[in-house]
Amino acid sequence: MTRLEERYRRVLRLLPASYREVWEEDMVSTYLASVDTDDRDDAEYAAEYGWPGWSEVASIVALAVRLRVGSAGAPPRYAMWGEAVRRAALGAMLVNAAASLVGVVMMLWFAGLIPLVPPPPVLPGPPGYPDPWYRMFLFAGLARLLWLPAYLALVLGYRAAGRWLASVAAAAAVLSTAAAAVLTPDPISGEACYSLLVNVLLVLALAAFHRDAPPVVRRSWLAALGVCTVVATGHMLLLIPPTNTSPPLDWAGFCCVVVVGAAVVHLAARGLGRSGRYPVWAPALAILAFTTLGLRLVTLLDYARFRPGGWHSATVPLGLVEAVAVLAVAVWLALLSARTLRRLPATAADVTAWSTTTR
Repeated sequence: MTRLEERYRRVLRLLPASYREVWEEDMVSTYLASVDTDDRDDAEYAAEYGWPGWSEVASIVALAVRLRVGSAGAPPRYAMWGEAVRRAALGAMLVNAAASLVGVVMMLWFAGLIPLVPPPPVLPGPPGYPDPWYRMFLFAGLARLLWLPAYLALVLGYRAAGRWLASVAAAAAVLSTAAAAVLTPDPISGEACYSLLVNVLLVLALAAFHRDAPPVVRRSWLAALGVCTVVATGHMLLLIPPTNTSPPLDWAGFCCVVVVGAAVVHLAARGLGRSGRYPVWAPALAILAFTTLGLRLVTLLDYARFRPGGWHSATVPLGLVEAVAVLAVAVWLALLSARTLRRLPATAADVTAWSTTTR
């Protein structure tokens, strides 16, 4: 075996073992044939010092991701992982869709642009922002409203449209944050940067909605959108108190409460034996819990950096309690998910034996 072949096989280890069992030899032969040459010196040099091309490595990485999010014929372990990624992505899309819709409605309310509804007594102006840039930020906020049709497209089965709309919404958020960093003297908060990172990762996670993925349960996710919008609206109204001090529960804390509540409900159902044959909600909620934990920690750092006025004195102590609670449920869910995944077969050879023991 030449060094070049060893390097190709090393890269192919990124693929699941079940896939390598069937296709590794053919793939290695194809890659080696692509660099073969009639010149003996060039062939010997390539065999000793050649490396897989970047395009080949990228294609292998992309294939490894697709296979691990439950493509057709994938073993139960990867099918469960793919479904968990899809549910976590839908959960994040749900929050973005509800938050963007509520945010735009509140923005129009502040501007007095909703017919028959009087504006609030005190209109929060945009201090430090020239009017043209304020309009640009308003446009970016409207562009982020695309999270709503993106979510609806995924739920209704229009997956390509959902991915494109989500990509545009994430790009609008990136552009508006970059413009704010360049055009205004205010520093960009860690929460804003973290939200951008989560949105980018969310767009990448939408690759799990491939053509082999099972359809989304429409009724449940559409009902969840209505509930999430009502709850987010209630929280937003709490942030407009009659005094100058906001409530102690900020947005990150609100997300912590929702995730912990969902985890407690799932763990209770699991204890009652109602989690189903593939308890995919455990890894999905673990992903959301760790994501929410990052948001909570970043916002606490922002409080330490900027010490914003108008926030309740209990926000930071309560935030520390929320971080501990989310960390506890995240670790618990991760351990349960790891135990469940270990019990599921990861290779094609194990599927038959697993099926006979679970009938």
